[in-house]
Amino acid sequence: MTTVEPPKVTLTNGAAARTDASAPTNAPRLVTLEAIMVEAVDRAERRAHEKEKPIPLPWPTLAEHFGGGLWPGVHFLNAGTGIGKSALALQIATHAARQGFPAAYIGLELEAMQVALRVLGDVSRVPWSKLYTGKSGPEHFRRVREAMPSLEGLPLHFQFARPQGYPASELGRVAEELRALYPEKDGPGSRPCLVVLDFLQIIGDEQYESRDLRERIGRAAYFARDVASRLNMPVLAISSVAREKYVLEASKCGVDYDTDDNGRPVERRLRNPDLLVGTGKESGEIEFSGDSVSMLMRVPETYDGHGVDVVFATAKARATRATWSPLHFTGFGYEEPEDGGARMVDAWKNATTARETAREEKKTAKEQVKLTKIDADAMAIVRYVLAHPDCKVTQARINAVADSSVRWTKGVDRLGPALVQTKVGKVVGCRVDVARLPDGWTPTMDVDAPPHPPPPSTSTVDGPAALPRTKDNDGQSTMSIVSTTDAHSRNGVGS
Repeated sequence: MTTVEPPKVTLTNGAAARTDASAPTNAPRLVTLEAIMVEAVDRAERRAHEKEKPIPLPWPTLAEHFGGGLWPGVHFLNAGTGIGKSALALQIATHAARQGFPAAYIGLELEAMQVALRVLGDVSRVPWSKLYTGKSGPEHFRRVREAMPSLEGLPLHFQFARPQGYPASELGRVAEELRALYPEKDGPGSRPCLVVLDFLQIIGDEQYESRDLRERIGRAAYFARDVASRLNMPVLAISSVAREKYVLEASKCGVDYDTDDNGRPVERRLRNPDLLVGTGKESGEIEFSGDSVSMLMRVPETYDGHGVDVVFATAKARATRATWSPLHFTGFGYEEPEDGGARMVDAWKNATTARETAREEKKTAKEQVKLTKIDADAMAIVRYVLAHPDCKVTQARINAVADSSVRWTKGVDRLGPALVQTKVGKVVGCRVDVARLPDGWTPTMDVDAPPHPPPPSTSTVDGPAALPRTKDNDGQSTMSIVSTTDAHSRNGVGS
């Protein structure tokens, strides 16, 4: 099995961490309903009096997704690559700390410099990428340095480790250290703390173990659940979306809403929330055990060169309904859109209109192709019958439309009264009434040249098939347009 050295805890101002990497192994005990309901009602009353609070979120509309904020539990946030899930997680952690709620951010992907610049960029409203790539000017640095004092002394802690080198048990150890730094002096829930794991799919093995990704993720979920229930902490687990789910679009995932007089989405809801649960890469099964499952989905039609609107959809929440809210990514952070999501709604409506227009155009084009083919068959019938007046119907059908009854019927319907069929005995003959042809159809005969006699039909009624007909030696044509009989001959089809 692969040996992985456990990383060191790097929480600032941290107390000594436990040396035991395993979670508590005390066997659960049976309890009575009386015991749990008394404690449950006591805590509910504490929450009613705001003695126990959830972790606040920077966006009031999103807080409603979770009943006011992040309560103790395991909360999954799924998003595709590059959509900004780390930026959102850092905003949540920073906002909590600025409101006095301790937070620990475990970064398995981002380095310390990126994290620091992202936090500073959000607060100072400077694109962190310009700071990181050396493209910032004096004004940017002035704003960043002015913002730095506001972040000093915050109860915001970080731990960094290499991808695949961070064992799940370390999550429990970090949470215990965070709780040791910020104990609950006034009872359960009196000092909420937040743990952010970014991100789930690059969690590592325990020492002396070698597990596949699904097992490692499952173990991380186990420690997250233990932290949430034992230490009264919400754990926000960032998760990458499975590759086959990258194509998910908000407008196609059951996002529904009404609109107010200003075109803003209200009464927001999800018609098919189950579609969004289980979208995480190799984490779908454990998401069903989470306290909440949310997903970020970009609305690409709203991109303005700097930022883009995003849907934050919560498909599952223990105590609230499935819902969604609009956010706007500015290039350095997320904020609630000034228009309340009206631009997003317009983009969806325009996209829907464009899809319907394209669908109708495609349908019309297909119908036009069909009509063109019918017209071609009808013209072939006209050409043949003009060249062979009073020919038998079977002969015309065989030579004009390759003996296809379907094509013949549609072609005859197109010609209408212009194709005159007469029955003499048992034989049905046909001729063309040129004056009654559809508008624009004016084929003419060369009156100086007698028409070719019609070749025998391949039908069993009309006798054996004849050899293909060729042009006269004098080169005279029976009509002013090429006969389809010759075209059939060139294509190897017998006339």
